[in-house]
Amino acid sequence: MKVLYWLRNDLRLHDNEILTALPASAEALLPVYCFDPAALGADRYLGLPRLGPHRLPFLLESLADLQRQYSTLGSGIHFVFGNPAIELPRLVRELSLSAVWTSAEHPHEETTAETELVAALGRSVPVRFFETLSLLHPHDLPISVQQLPLSFSKFRFDVAAGTQVRPPLSTPRQLPPLPAGVTPAPLPSAAAVTEALGQSMAAERRRDSRSALPALGGGETAALARLHDYIVDRRLIARYNDTRNEMLGEAFSTKFSPWLANGSLSARQIWAAINDYEAVAGPNGKGSQQLRMELVWRDYFRLLARRAGAGFFRLAGLRGQLPKAINPDRAAFESWTQGRTGNGFVDANMRELAATGFMSNRGRQNAASYLIHDLGQDWRWGAAWFEHQLIDHDPASNWGNWKYIAGTGTDVRDTAFDVAQQARRYDPKGRYVRTWMREA
Repeated sequence: MKVLYWLRNDLRLHDNEILTALPASAEALLPVYCFDPAALGADRYLGLPRLGPHRLPFLLESLADLQRQYSTLGSGIHFVFGNPAIELPRLVRELSLSAVWTSAEHPHEETTAETELVAALGRSVPVRFFETLSLLHPHDLPISVQQLPLSFSKFRFDVAAGTQVRPPLSTPRQLPPLPAGVTPAPLPSAAAVTEALGQSMAAERRRDSRSALPALGGGETAALARLHDYIVDRRLIARYNDTRNEMLGEAFSTKFSPWLANGSLSARQIWAAINDYEAVAGPNGKGSQQLRMELVWRDYFRLLARRAGAGFFRLAGLRGQLPKAINPDRAAFESWTQGRTGNGFVDANMRELAATGFMSNRGRQNAASYLIHDLGQDWRWGAAWFEHQLIDHDPASNWGNWKYIAGTGTDVRDTAFDVAQQARRYDPKGRYVRTWMREA
């Protein structure tokens, strides 16, 4: 068996179902990462690169880290530019590979890309999909995706609560060799990627001293270091429930999301670390319970995106709700992106996002609510801006949260935030606003 492994958002060795499923008899393995202009280039709403100035360097750091780890196991990674449905079948033909293995995604465009690849390869080359991205293995759920309840609470208590989280898989100690005669194309530079995607964009990681992100790079090595530091060394999980709505400093929340988003860190690995913590500290800590619930929320959004298909990204509601009337105003939208709306709390959050690629959960909810409910703009513009800026962008979580705030998700209640009240509650002394507005 000679396998092409299409790397997607599974950039790790630990808890990787694909790598552990490889038989000892496998003759060759060709890991391939494809920079797809359709998936990473200009979005349909703003015309901005989806792979923005913060996420691109982080992705390249993650791939460089994975490349180093693969080389220690006798393998490597081949990098290509183009449509996977064209580039991957070409490699299969040229190298006489017998199968394509990859991780199953959940949002509409990603599943469409899978369908196109299967069609391009035809029946002669099987494509096998593995579940490496979720906390709960979809095969373990008592319902099908199409039976997913349109209520997180119902999913949490009626579905997730009765589903065991599988333990993380062990890290392989060796991989099959590359196909004979193959010299993998090297990891491209940020400039090469932006040029290939048809974009002009500065993408150099510059750490802002005010950033809430830990001073760690992309990749599995950094991800596992952060996990150990947060849960084992400093035991910050013990107070997570009390600090998670804070907005300054790297310790108030886990900051696992950038690594989760590109698969450098497994959700099941986090769950196992929580189990280990509770085995010592006890099972009733509110911090660990809150973190578990947020991992389940992440799974729910992924499954909801799979169930809703293209509708997950449309203006209309999942329950047939009509969206609020919008008054498209590009100048108002630009003032929001630049942190110049005149609302200090919102503007501080938007400036943090632009400077670092990160914004707290509390900030994201308020910034989104202000754009939708105060400025009357299209929530999809906001979701596209976040996709461009966020270092931890994940389609299901980002668009799912925006859809919720817009009132077009699973909740039919009014989801507008009282931003002034939120500022008084979560930044009572104005420290956060002063931190990010001092150059104004």
